[in-house]
Amino acid sequence: MAIFIRNGLIVTGDTAGTTFDPGGVLIEGDRIAWVGPQADAPAGAFADHVEVIPADRAIVMPGLVNAHMHSNESFEQGAYDNLPLELWLLRSYPPFGMPVLTEREHYLRTMVCAMESIRSGVTTVQDDLLDVAVTPVAVDGGAKAYMDAGLRAVVTVAMWDRPFLDCLPYLREIVPADLAAELDALPPVKAAEQVALFQRHHEAWQGHAGRLTIIPAPSGPQRCSEELLRAAVDISARHNLPVHTHVLETKTQAVTGQVFYGKTLVEYLDDVGMLTPRFTMNHAIWLTGHDIELLGARGCSITHNPLSNMKLGSGVCPVRALQAAGVNVALGTDGTATSDTGDIIEAFRAGSLLHKIGSHDPDDWISAAEVFRMVTLGGARSTGLQDQIGSLEAGKKADVILLDRDAWGFIPLHDPIRQLAFSATSECVRTSIIDGRVVMRDRVIESLDEAVLKAEVAETAERFRRDYFPAMQAGADRVEPYVRRVYDRCTGLAVDVGHQPQRRPPLGG
Repeated sequence: MAIFIRNGLIVTGDTAGTTFDPGGVLIEGDRIAWVGPQADAPAGAFADHVEVIPADRAIVMPGLVNAHMHSNESFEQGAYDNLPLELWLLRSYPPFGMPVLTEREHYLRTMVCAMESIRSGVTTVQDDLLDVAVTPVAVDGGAKAYMDAGLRAVVTVAMWDRPFLDCLPYLREIVPADLAAELDALPPVKAAEQVALFQRHHEAWQGHAGRLTIIPAPSGPQRCSEELLRAAVDISARHNLPVHTHVLETKTQAVTGQVFYGKTLVEYLDDVGMLTPRFTMNHAIWLTGHDIELLGARGCSITHNPLSNMKLGSGVCPVRALQAAGVNVALGTDGTATSDTGDIIEAFRAGSLLHKIGSHDPDDWISAAEVFRMVTLGGARSTGLQDQIGSLEAGKKADVILLDRDAWGFIPLHDPIRQLAFSATSECVRTSIIDGRVVMRDRVIESLDEAVLKAEVAETAERFRRDYFPAMQAGADRVEPYVRRVYDRCTGLAVDVGHQPQRRPPLGG
């Protein structure tokens, strides 16, 4: 197949910020063959076999990259509010009452995010697909969903092997003995078995359809043994794969590093060899100056997740300091039960506004153009696909979106990137081309029958809410008083984080 996008306002997203108006993009197979001024279009663009997509009233951009999300939370959208991360985690991933889902249920949960991703201009998603049961069906279901939807996806095999009571400081010493015995009777899957599961998924899915990458993802250093962390480092090095993990999202995690290891979690991860250019730290809020220097010196990436960080009261990522240290910054929505959306335009807007608060010096503020780089080239780097996606350049993968130039948010058109951040909504995304294939045309998804799928998703999601959700909350209720005490104790301790005030998120409500 060959496609010629003709006569559009082309925002290439390259490092020079090149635009062409009017311009064109020629796609041959799964690659961009040419991009440039319309007047210079090559003869091949006008061949009989080439499908022409008129873009006279379109803004043409590289497909967006959602560098961090959790599709497994999709049936819990809107379920929680006014919960800090540690208490939210207990409710969304309780030790008691967590259902074991079928492959089809995992597939349908992922499809919720896949559909919202496509509709908001995402062509590549990095899905940290968490499965407490540690079964093969979670990744199998998620991978099949992304393949059917037509998305490019980087799917994690999430890992953790420490007992529940040993993942938070002070928790073991305050939980009653009888409850502790019940919790300890739920032994985590051993490190060797989790490595074997990764290998199984890697052999089954890596490179599937040219659009799927399988990567290791230790859930967080406080939830993983040193053996498992080092195994993830080895997997990343042997297969040249990214490795993602959640680090320093909350003040509690900052305290955890000092209590568990006598150093910051970043320093500990450096000790085990995790900090390399393949490493992405999700959230990266409660960092010390030395942490930031280490991440920059090691060539690491972080994902900035402003929506969930605000909703959970976690804090504000020190993006400007990280950029100054040379850290690559990508953008994510985070999970659909923390940001409660897979709409990357919402995260784009939040990231473009949030950092204007807290400093009177506009040089400290983060611009829409910088966040656009996070959601394109920054995300490409974090997913290990920097040579393949993130900009419209000859030789790169044909991941292209067309925005409606006549959308209200673009009238009058001053600057397409700023107006996508501040004025337009995801409704302006009209057409999506992924890997050279039209996946959505004029807001109609062509890769599958969305109406039929939506009916099945709605029925399954309602069954989850009715039959599974109450047991999850009852299981969380048994442990919440003790986790709350840990949270209260940790948030009352002084931590070396000079870049932000020590504020405590609200509880209840």
